[in-house]
Amino acid sequence: MPSQAYSFFRESEWNFVRGYRDEIIDHINDSMEDRNNMIGSWLSEVGYKVSRFEAIPPFSNKASNGTENQLVTYGIYHAPKGDDTEAMVLVAPWKTLDGENNINGLALSMGLARYFNRLSIWSKNIIVVFPENGQDTLRSWVDAYHSNLDQTGGSIESAVILEFASDTDGLDYIELNYAGVNGQLPNLDLINCAVMISEHEGFKVSVHNTPLGQLWANDYFSRITTLLKGIYGMATAGLLHGVNGGGGNGCEAFSGWNVQTITIIAKGTSGKDITTLGRVLEAVFRSVNNLLEKFHQSFFFYLLLAPRQFVSIGNYLPAAVLTATSFAVASLSSLMTNNNINNPSTKFNIKVVKLDNLPLISGLLVFMLVTFTMIVFGLFMIYLFSNKIQYDELSEDIYLKITYGLIAANIGSIFTPYLTRLFKYKSSATLSQFVRILNSFSLFYLTFSFIALMVLHFSLSFLISIVALPLTFVKYGPLKRTTTKNVLWLFLSSPFTWLFLLGLFNKLDFQLDVLRNLIQYFEFPLLVKEFNEKVLTVDLTDKELWMGPVDLLYGLVTGYVRLQNWTWLFVTFAWLPVWFCTLIVSCINVETSDVVESDLDKKDQ
Repeated sequence: MPSQAYSFFRESEWNFVRGYRDEIIDHINDSMEDRNNMIGSWLSEVGYKVSRFEAIPPFSNKASNGTENQLVTYGIYHAPKGDDTEAMVLVAPWKTLDGENNINGLALSMGLARYFNRLSIWSKNIIVVFPENGQDTLRSWVDAYHSNLDQTGGSIESAVILEFASDTDGLDYIELNYAGVNGQLPNLDLINCAVMISEHEGFKVSVHNTPLGQLWANDYFSRITTLLKGIYGMATAGLLHGVNGGGGNGCEAFSGWNVQTITIIAKGTSGKDITTLGRVLEAVFRSVNNLLEKFHQSFFFYLLLAPRQFVSIGNYLPAAVLTATSFAVASLSSLMTNNNINNPSTKFNIKVVKLDNLPLISGLLVFMLVTFTMIVFGLFMIYLFSNKIQYDELSEDIYLKITYGLIAANIGSIFTPYLTRLFKYKSSATLSQFVRILNSFSLFYLTFSFIALMVLHFSLSFLISIVALPLTFVKYGPLKRTTTKNVLWLFLSSPFTWLFLLGLFNKLDFQLDVLRNLIQYFEFPLLVKEFNEKVLTVDLTDKELWMGPVDLLYGLVTGYVRLQNWTWLFVTFAWLPVWFCTLIVSCINVETSDVVESDLDKKDQ
């Protein structure tokens, strides 16, 4: 029942929030120990049971490399009307996802913690958490809460992460983040509650970084833009991790524990008062408090088109099915010899296709060997990044060399077919059958990898199937006729090509809404203006720009250890092996046809 009860968090609470804010500003640069002591004393004064947790940074310990462990202070309010089995969490990190000091977020959270303790309506415990950041440190606390913390408040029903970096009283609108790792999403009812409450308090709600000027648009182009940004955001959730901890959306820390999580980010410095944002949070907590059961109705699989419009899984899943089916069709085409350009037919060949035991076994063995090698490579990268090199400012150059070394090696291997053209060897029917089996089986393997992934993580399955689609266009035959096109398809479908492009894309801060405006309301002066601002101002010598692929690779490789993210495993277990198998296919000179005429055809002749 969102916004059905009168909220008392109003101007009377503003003085408390302002007092907390002034103290936070004065002590924001103090040591971690002092800041946590200050927060802990405040929570104790208002009646919370205060505890601390020492979060060990991922892949390291203080003794091994001098990295300072992160302190997390949290307070638990045990609801007098509850049975101490369920809890709601309010998180206010010291640093926002953009690396700024979360001054108003901390002050408002403390004001709400004090205010919540005065109400007698709660049937669920309330936990207020103050981690150093909303990524690795918060994730460590969440894992420890569900495993070995002594002081807990019961099963966490929902969590709200609050970010408000400004130190002024006003804000313009609210940005809502909700995507977790591996395609996990909060129950749509929680998002609907947050949107309805925010709009009831007079706020516009932004999803997927929609700028303020576009929040009033509700046409086809605005919805398709939000849809595309949503698919990309969910596919890359948990991967955007930089040296300073920037990136992500905040909800990844609770993924995997069945906690319905949203991140509320206050944007702007004018407009509504900070206490209005407090009423939004109060109403969200009161709505969750009204639940008699866990979230189980409504939707857990959806794509948002706008804050109040969505697409359910039954409508969007066929798109991933179609893209995955394209690889199955390409596999069947290769099996039926139609990927061999020596065959004059462009349709599926219904003649008898000869298949001997030797090429069949050798093709499967080569595929398994390539797959095993890529799996070992993926696991070795996780071991290297997780245990050997701590990612910080001192090791930037090491990661830069590793990342661009891998990109250069991968791009260089794409031109291998030009080198194999220099070697003269006799083509045979056995070699042709080997190439056919290797090409067909690798594409078939990728097909079922996409199908297995699409239900749980539609966005990742859909995006990778789109960028890997050029693999289906690779043909085999005489190298003089196939090399150039195959090299182009291999380049466009390479994982490291997209690692480089997406890494730069993230650093350039490209806004799809600007492109939408250029298309929908095209004017040449506007195009020139945007080109001058976005392209001509790019400093290609800026090291921060070229760190984009490095940050993305680090997030990919360490994602499983940090957040149990599957993306790197899928890339190295499925996409990369098939890509290398296709590269092998494109390097072999096949001058013979695979078609074997049947006895009936011979009799007719």
